[in-house]
Amino acid sequence: MVGNHPKGSSTFAFFFAGFAVLWTSITFLDTYSEYSKISSAQEEGRVEVVEGTVRDFIPMPYAGHAMERFCIQFKCFEYSDYDVTSGFNNTSSHGGPIREGLPVRVTFVGGTIVKLEVKE
Repeated sequence: MVGNHPKGSSTFAFFFAGFAVLWTSITFLDTYSEYSKISSAQEEGRVEVVEGTVRDFIPMPYAGHAMERFCIQFKCFEYSDYDVTSGFNNTSSHGGPIREGLPVRVTFVGGTIVKLEVKE
Protein backbone atom coordinates (compact mmCIF):
# COMPACT_ATOMS: atom_id res chain seq x y z
CA MET A 1 0.00 0.00 0.00
CA VAL A 2 1.52 3.26 -1.10
CA GLY A 3 1.09 6.23 1.22
CA ASN A 4 -0.11 4.18 4.18
CA HIS A 5 2.79 4.71 6.61
CA PRO A 6 2.47 5.04 10.34
CA LYS A 7 2.88 8.57 11.71
CA GLY A 8 6.15 7.56 13.40
CA SER A 9 7.83 6.85 10.05
CA SER A 10 7.20 10.33 8.70
CA THR A 11 8.27 11.92 12.00
CA PHE A 12 11.51 9.93 11.94
CA ALA A 13 12.15 10.89 8.31
CA PHE A 14 11.58 14.58 9.12
CA PHE A 15 14.01 14.57 12.06
CA PHE A 16 16.57 12.50 10.17
CA ALA A 17 16.51 14.91 7.22
CA GLY A 18 16.66 17.90 9.57
CA PHE A 19 19.68 16.47 11.39
CA ALA A 20 21.43 15.73 8.08
CA VAL A 21 20.92 19.32 6.89
CA LEU A 22 22.06 20.74 10.24
CA TRP A 23 25.17 18.53 10.36
CA THR A 24 26.13 19.37 6.78
CA SER A 25 25.63 23.10 7.37
CA ILE A 26 27.74 23.16 10.54
CA THR A 27 30.53 21.15 8.90
CA PHE A 28 30.52 23.41 5.83
CA LEU A 29 30.63 26.60 7.90
CA ASP A 30 33.45 25.29 10.08
CA THR A 31 35.53 24.14 7.11
CA TYR A 32 34.86 27.29 5.10
CA SER A 33 35.83 29.47 8.05
CA GLU A 34 39.17 27.64 8.35
CA TYR A 35 39.69 27.83 4.57
CA SER A 36 39.01 31.58 4.63
CA LYS A 37 41.55 32.15 7.43
CA ILE A 38 44.18 30.09 5.61
CA SER A 39 43.55 31.90 2.31
CA SER A 40 43.82 35.30 3.99
CA ALA A 41 47.06 34.29 5.70
CA GLN A 42 48.53 33.15 2.38
CA GLU A 43 47.48 36.34 0.58
CA GLU A 44 48.91 38.52 3.37
CA GLY A 45 52.17 36.55 3.64
CA ARG A 46 51.42 35.35 7.17
CA VAL A 47 52.39 31.74 6.49
CA GLU A 48 55.46 30.07 7.96
CA VAL A 49 57.79 27.60 6.27
CA VAL A 50 59.95 24.93 7.82
CA GLU A 51 62.28 22.67 5.87
CA GLY A 52 64.15 19.58 6.95
CA THR A 53 63.98 15.88 7.61
CA VAL A 54 60.91 14.23 9.14
CA ARG A 55 61.66 13.03 12.68
CA ASP A 56 59.66 11.59 15.57
CA PHE A 57 57.13 10.19 13.08
CA ILE A 58 54.17 8.41 14.67
CA PRO A 59 51.85 6.96 12.01
CA MET A 60 48.12 6.63 12.48
CA PRO A 61 47.05 2.96 12.64
CA TYR A 62 45.11 1.89 9.52
CA ALA A 63 41.93 1.10 11.45
CA GLY A 64 42.41 3.67 14.19
CA HIS A 65 41.25 7.22 14.69
CA ALA A 66 44.50 8.41 16.27
CA MET A 67 46.40 11.46 15.07
CA GLU A 68 49.48 11.01 12.90
CA ARG A 69 52.43 13.10 14.13
CA PHE A 70 55.83 14.26 12.92
CA CYS A 71 58.33 17.02 13.55
CA ILE A 72 60.57 19.14 11.32
CA GLN A 73 63.25 21.14 13.15
CA PHE A 74 61.38 23.13 15.86
CA LYS A 75 57.81 22.51 14.65
CA CYS A 76 55.62 19.45 15.15
CA PHE A 77 52.41 18.67 13.27
CA GLU A 78 49.50 16.32 13.83
CA TYR A 79 46.58 15.41 11.57
CA SER A 80 44.15 12.61 10.77
CA ASP A 81 42.11 11.40 7.82
CA TYR A 82 39.13 11.50 10.17
CA ASP A 83 39.59 15.19 11.01
CA VAL A 84 37.61 17.50 8.72
CA THR A 85 40.05 20.26 7.79
CA SER A 86 41.05 22.59 4.97
CA GLY A 87 44.69 21.62 5.43
CA PHE A 88 46.74 18.52 4.72
CA ASN A 89 45.42 15.42 6.50
CA ASN A 90 46.44 12.38 4.41
CA THR A 91 47.94 9.80 6.79
CA SER A 92 50.58 7.30 5.68
CA SER A 93 48.28 4.36 6.49
CA HIS A 94 45.86 5.68 3.85
CA GLY A 95 48.43 6.54 1.17
CA GLY A 96 49.97 9.73 2.55
CA PRO A 97 53.59 10.58 1.74
CA ILE A 98 55.11 11.20 5.20
CA ARG A 99 57.78 8.76 6.40
CA GLU A 100 60.57 8.97 8.99
CA GLY A 101 63.69 10.57 7.48
CA LEU A 102 61.88 12.06 4.47
CA PRO A 103 63.19 15.49 3.37
CA VAL A 104 60.24 17.92 3.17
CA ARG A 105 59.28 21.58 3.14
CA VAL A 106 56.09 22.42 5.04
CA THR A 107 54.17 25.67 4.65
CA PHE A 108 51.79 26.17 7.56
CA VAL A 109 49.47 28.53 9.38
CA GLY A 110 49.32 27.80 13.10
CA GLY A 111 49.20 24.01 13.24
CA THR A 112 47.57 23.56 9.81
CA ILE A 113 49.70 22.33 6.92
CA VAL A 114 48.72 24.35 3.85
CA LYS A 115 51.41 23.03 1.52
CA LEU A 116 53.59 19.95 1.75
CA GLU A 117 56.54 19.54 -0.61
CA VAL A 118 58.54 16.31 -0.68
CA LYS A 119 62.13 16.64 -1.90
CA GLU A 120 62.98 14.20 -4.65
